[in-house]
Amino acid sequence: MTATEAVAPEPVVSAAGPSRLARTKALFSVDAVQRYDVDDLAADPYVATWTRGYVEAASSTFWKIAGRMPTLLRLTLRLAAEQSRWRVVTLLSVQALSGVFQALGLLATTGVLAALFTGRPTADRIGSALPSLILIAVFTAATALATGISSLMQSQLSPAMDSQALTRIQELCTGVELAAFDEVGWFDAENQAERGAVSPHYLLQAVVRILGGLATVGSAVFVVTLVHPILLPLVIVTIVPRWWAAVRVAKMDYKVFIRQSEGRRRVNQIANIGQSISQAAEVRALALSGYLVGRYRRISRHIVAENRALQRAETLSEMLGDTIAGIAVAAVYVVLGLLLWRNIIPLAAGGTAVIAIGRAQSSLLQLVTSANALFAEGMYFDGYLTFCRHAEQALPKPGSAEVPENFETITVQDVSFAYTGSDKPALTGASLTIRRGQVVALVGENGAAKTTLAKLLGRGYLPDTGTICWDGIDTAEMDPDQLRRRIAYIGQDGNRYPFTASENIRVGDWQREEEDGAIQAAAEASGAHDFITNLPNGYNTLMDRSLSWGTNISGGQHQRINLARGFYRQGQLVIADEPTSNLDAAAEIAFYNKLRSYGGTIVMVTHRLNAVQACADHIYVLEHGRISAHGTHAELMADAAGGWYRGSYLLQQNSFTIRADSAMTSESRTHA
Repeated sequence: MTATEAVAPEPVVSAAGPSRLARTKALFSVDAVQRYDVDDLAADPYVATWTRGYVEAASSTFWKIAGRMPTLLRLTLRLAAEQSRWRVVTLLSVQALSGVFQALGLLATTGVLAALFTGRPTADRIGSALPSLILIAVFTAATALATGISSLMQSQLSPAMDSQALTRIQELCTGVELAAFDEVGWFDAENQAERGAVSPHYLLQAVVRILGGLATVGSAVFVVTLVHPILLPLVIVTIVPRWWAAVRVAKMDYKVFIRQSEGRRRVNQIANIGQSISQAAEVRALALSGYLVGRYRRISRHIVAENRALQRAETLSEMLGDTIAGIAVAAVYVVLGLLLWRNIIPLAAGGTAVIAIGRAQSSLLQLVTSANALFAEGMYFDGYLTFCRHAEQALPKPGSAEVPENFETITVQDVSFAYTGSDKPALTGASLTIRRGQVVALVGENGAAKTTLAKLLGRGYLPDTGTICWDGIDTAEMDPDQLRRRIAYIGQDGNRYPFTASENIRVGDWQREEEDGAIQAAAEASGAHDFITNLPNGYNTLMDRSLSWGTNISGGQHQRINLARGFYRQGQLVIADEPTSNLDAAAEIAFYNKLRSYGGTIVMVTHRLNAVQACADHIYVLEHGRISAHGTHAELMADAAGGWYRGSYLLQQNSFTIRADSAMTSESRTHA
């Protein structure tokens, strides 16, 4: 695997190469930052979906950014007010008072300077300046108090704002239709949303600093204007170069963040493989250390190279902005000197102006930096808001039909379904009937669409065409959560939750009122009770070795806990999608018989046709995304033309017979 530099359209240049001016501009160009693409990924025809933010950032102009400031300020304060309105009011009040205190302190400084610049004796001058000095001390203390209160309000609001945004992502990701996760760009958008979800913290921080900077600058501007109005535009001019540099830095940071989304996720995936407890044994068995480290190092090296180029471009932009701003400051002091030389302003007022200009410069720099942060975080937060709006569109629509309490018949009529981004349907024209109390088997080769049909029956997906009805009511019109509460879906692996053994079973129906012995009964039904009681803390043992006092269990043991969830849920419809693949054939048959004794209707997906023969009332055979045959075991075996089911069943039986004969022969030789 290698990483290659993205090829951009080359400008037409002379044979001698780019001019010195062109090379100089390139150093400051946002797009001069090298871009590296991870080329071991499949070609993505929808690459624009995750580079959209890059393009939008590139199109942001100075005035567009400046125009967003009021909107971002209002948005941030609204988000904060949703957490605590009185804290926001307090925050704004103390910031306003801070500006007033600073202005009064500067005006008091004029009194101090006027008293000190007189020709009177030193003691008299100090005595005259003392009242103004006391006022300065009072206003300075008041400003410090206001700043402290502002920091306190900010520290109390920020965590709540971040928590609300992160919780919203969790709500949406666990609530959207399953099809949303199949969309191209979903995971990149989610990644950007997670980064944007912590933006409220930084947005509020930037807003507080901006308000503080505005208060300081406002007080300084007020005093400078009193000294002489001509100084005001000159002071404001000093901010423009630094603003320009700050905007460029924000745009470059955001662009590179978007560019590196795919590479960062790939690096994290490789790191998770190398550091995962569950994959540690296979990594060693396959001697993957050099392979994984090599891939990790190559991608990381390119990301580092890109970041170095980014830092160079940002530093040069900031240096240029600071240089021009320094020239503008020098011009301000030249004008101030001329005003003093011409006796247009008194010396004391000039001294106050020098202090005010210095303070304004410092605050303007903070203001520019904070505005830059606000703009940058605003772009990240836009990613969060965009994801939320898109995810909200993918939430299931409210149900308009009631879910039958106890259905009699489930009918699937001419259902077709294609996964997002696929041109070929996974399932075409499927029709079947499931009656209450039946055990229905879905069989077929790998890729025949058995799991797809099972997920459609379990309301994981909605069909593209056709209907799935409970007692004649279309499930697409039902509330999905209410419908799923009546379904127990038991998958092949089941999630390994980092909870206790007891809680791992209880999540099968976490809304169910706890009953004494219900969890243990489910564990006994699945055959998990014995090994759970032998765990270090029994049912209270944490099922994750990465946690303190946690432990890991075998795949077969985990599968029995997965089965226990199904028993605990007690759904009217149980969909068992190969949940017994790690169990032997006898244990699989025992599981289905036990499940049947619990009541309910069962849809079983399995490759073991002897289990189908022993348990299923009706069998549907899927081939190439279509139902090719159905009937009882006897009916399908009586098919004179053969068919997939008959051939596969006889093949499996012959395989079992050959293995049994081989074992008996081996045993006979041993005795001989």
